[in-house]
Amino acid sequence: MLALLIGQQVDVSTLTEGREPVVGEKNAPVVMVMFTDPDCPYCRMTHKNVIEFAKSRPDVALYIRFFPLRTIHPNAQEKAEVLACTPKEHFPEVMEAIEAHSPREPFDWTWISRLDAKVIKRIKRCVESGEGKRIVEEDFRLGFKSGVEGTPTFFVNGKKRVGALRSPAEVERMVSEITGQ
Repeated sequence: MLALLIGQQVDVSTLTEGREPVVGEKNAPVVMVMFTDPDCPYCRMTHKNVIEFAKSRPDVALYIRFFPLRTIHPNAQEKAEVLACTPKEHFPEVMEAIEAHSPREPFDWTWISRLDAKVIKRIKRCVESGEGKRIVEEDFRLGFKSGVEGTPTFFVNGKKRVGALRSPAEVERMVSEITGQ
């Protein structure tokens, strides 16, 4: 496990303000916030595991915040904007489509062509309006203010943890260590 527990505590409401969880319900007792870069190799190995874990636990709400490391991942910003504009019910599918391609490739709308045309149009409209960019920039500032220095960085009930999670069992262990549940 490439993980490091950090003692820093951040107010959960600050991390989730104005957002809906990607998986779970707002009032869940366990709140996971993941700061991610769509082109980060450690994030890519972690996304599916975290989403799978959150789907299996009705007591967990998973929020995704974007922290694209633009200097080393020049295509991450655009992919993060697309993900920021993706409706929550399609988020795992769009994330999977992006991860099926090289981080070196710029985003291509054909990657998500399996989605309903109305959903694609909604995502495109959001990206083209600049809303996706606004969300990603807001996330980046929040991450920086909260002590995020790299990805993936998690806050579980406000407690910071940095590092990749290679399986849903590792996610479970991390949550148990932090929450005692």
